[in-house]
Amino acid sequence: MTRFQVSLGLAIVGVLAGALFLGTSALTFAGDDTAAPKFSTFASAADLAAEVKFLVADLEKAVAEEDEYKSQVEDRFVRDGNTITLIAIALGLHDQASPMKPHAKAIAAAARKLAAAKDYAATKQAVDDLKAAISGKGAASTGELQWGKVAKLNGLMKNEVPNINTKLKNSLRRFTKRAAEVSANAATMALIAENAKLYVADTKKPEEGKKWLAFAAQMQAAACDVAAKAHAGDDTGAKAAMEDLDKSCHDCHAVFNPEKQAVNPEK
Repeated sequence: MTRFQVSLGLAIVGVLAGALFLGTSALTFAGDDTAAPKFSTFASAADLAAEVKFLVADLEKAVAEEDEYKSQVEDRFVRDGNTITLIAIALGLHDQASPMKPHAKAIAAAARKLAAAKDYAATKQAVDDLKAAISGKGAASTGELQWGKVAKLNGLMKNEVPNINTKLKNSLRRFTKRAAEVSANAATMALIAENAKLYVADTKKPEEGKKWLAFAAQMQAAACDVAAKAHAGDDTGAKAAMEDLDKSCHDCHAVFNPEKQAVNPEK
C-alpha cells in the first residue's frame, strides 16, 4: 500500500507541465546563474540535513522489496530525487556548516541518479549510493553546485510541495514525538519557497511576477514560523503557523491557478 498521499491543500499547482532536466554537469538547470541566498535566514543546515535523512530512510523502505517498489505512487522517485538534489545544493552552498556539507556534491549526484532511474535495480542502487554519500563513502562527483532550478515548475509544485506538506501535517499530529520532523519538513518547505522565486517566467501569468514573489515570501515566512515553533516545543504555535502556510497556498491558487481552486474550493 502506498504511504505517500498527495495533499491538495498546499501547493501552487498545475502551472506548467514539466519534467526533470539532467543535461548539464552542473547540478542545476542550464542557463541558471543566480546568486545563492543566505540559507540560514530561512532554513538551518541542521534541519535540512535531518530532512535528507528522513527522506532516505523512507526511500530505503520503498525499495526493500521489488513489490514495494512497484506499489509506489507514479514519479515518487523522481519527486524525491529532485527534493534531495535541491536540499543537497542548499547544504553545499549553505552559510552554516553541517556534517553533510563536504559530501553535498556526492549526495546531489546520487539524488539525480535516483530521479533518472527507470527500474528497480537502478533505483535501489541510487538509494544505496545516497546512503553512501551521506556517510562520506560515496564516489567523488564532478560538476559544481549552483543555486537554480532543479525541476520544472509543475514538478516542484505538484509533486514536491504536496509531499513535504503531507509529511509536515502528519508530523504535526504527533508533535510530541516528532517535533524534529516538523522542523525539518518546515525548513524544506521554506527552501522550496525560496527556489520558487526563480520561476516567475514559468508561470501562466509572468506579468504578475510581484504577486508570485509575494506569495513565495508569504509561504516561506509561515514555514519558518512552523520550524521556529517546533524548535521551541510549541505545539499550538506550530499548528497555528501551519494554518498560515496553508493560507499562503490558497491565496496563490486564487491568482495563479483559479481553476484548481474552483475544483477544490474546500482545500
